[in-house]
Amino acid sequence: MIARELFDEIAERTLCAVGTRTDWARIFGRNSISVGFLGGSVTQGYRDQHLLEDAYPAMTAQLLQSLGYKVRYTVCAEAGMDTLAGNVLADSVILPQEPDIIVLEFAINETTLQHSIVSFESLLRRMLMLPSQPAVCVLMMRNASDYSCESFMRPMAEHYGLPCISVRDGLNPAIEAGQLQWEDFADREGHPNEEGHRLLAQCIMHLIQAARAQTVYQPSPLPEPWLDAPFTALKTVFPGETSPMIETRADAVPRNEWYFRSAWKIDRESGSFTLRASCRAVILFFETDKLPEYGACRLTLDGKPVRHPLMNGALLSGYSLYGWGNPRSIILFCHEQAAEHTLVLEPTDGAFYLLACAVQ
Repeated sequence: MIARELFDEIAERTLCAVGTRTDWARIFGRNSISVGFLGGSVTQGYRDQHLLEDAYPAMTAQLLQSLGYKVRYTVCAEAGMDTLAGNVLADSVILPQEPDIIVLEFAINETTLQHSIVSFESLLRRMLMLPSQPAVCVLMMRNASDYSCESFMRPMAEHYGLPCISVRDGLNPAIEAGQLQWEDFADREGHPNEEGHRLLAQCIMHLIQAARAQTVYQPSPLPEPWLDAPFTALKTVFPGETSPMIETRADAVPRNEWYFRSAWKIDRESGSFTLRASCRAVILFFETDKLPEYGACRLTLDGKPVRHPLMNGALLSGYSLYGWGNPRSIILFCHEQAAEHTLVLEPTDGAFYLLACAVQ
C-alpha cells in the first residue's frame, strides 16, 4: 500500500492542466454524467494474464457516484490498441453513449514518430469537433522504463487547452526520493496493480475536483492543428458490411476477443481482396500472431507494388514473433489530395486476417 499522504501528494502532482476550452459548469451542473474511456491495456485493466474486475475506469465511476452523480461509463480498450484503432472503434463503442467526458490513454501505446503524432492529433480534433462538446482529457502514462509519448502529447494538449494528467510528474519525484518503488504501482511492463489503478482513479478525481471549482468559461474556436490531423473523417468498412468499395470472396470470420468482432480471412482459397475508392489516405487494420497459420499478402496500389517501412518489400505479414492475436494498423499512404485508387491484397501463404479498411 502507498502511504495515504504520499498517495494524495502523487495524485496532486499529476495534474498538468484543468483545461481552458471545457465548460465544466455545464457538465457538472447535471445530475448524471457519462464518461468514455479509450485506451490500451492499462485502461482495459490487464494485469498478470487476466483482467481486473475494477480497473481505474470503474473506480473513477464509483468516486463520481460518491459525489452524488448518476454515472454511466463506457470502456473501449484493448492491449496494444493505438489511436487509429481508437478513432474508428469510438464510432460504435464510445460516441453512441454521448459522453460528457472522454479520457484518452495512449501515451505508452504510440511511438514518437510522425504517423503516431498525426494519428493522435486526428483523434483529438475529432473528439473536439463533436456537437456535444465533451471534455477531452489526456491521461499520459509511463511504463517501467519511463517511456512515454508525453513529449508531443503534453504540448498538444496545451495547444488545444485540454485537461491533462502526467503520471510521470506524480511518480518520478517519489521514486527518485526513495519514497516509492515502481513495483508499488505496476509490473515490469507498465500494467498497474490494484493500488496503481486506485491511484489513477484518484488522479482523475483530483482533476475533476479542480474542474468543479472552475467557474469561468470563455468559449474559443478550435485552433489550427498543432502538426497535422489528416484522419478526422475516416470512413471505415468492417467485415460483413456491404460496401461498393470492397470486392472479395473472403469469408468474415469471428474474432470474439477484440472490439474488432470479425475479420476477412484472406487466403489462397478466397483469392484476392480489392479496395477501390476516391480518397487521399488508406489505413488497414489487421491481426498479428506468432502462430504458423498466419500468412501474408502482396499489396499493389494502382498496379504498382506498395513500398512501406513496416512491410517486407510489398508483403504485409500477419505473422509476428511479438503477436498474440492483437490488432495492428498501417497507414499505406496519405496524400494532400484525393484521387481514385485501387488497392489489391493478393494472399501468398497462410491466412491473413483483415479487420477493417478505413479511407479518408
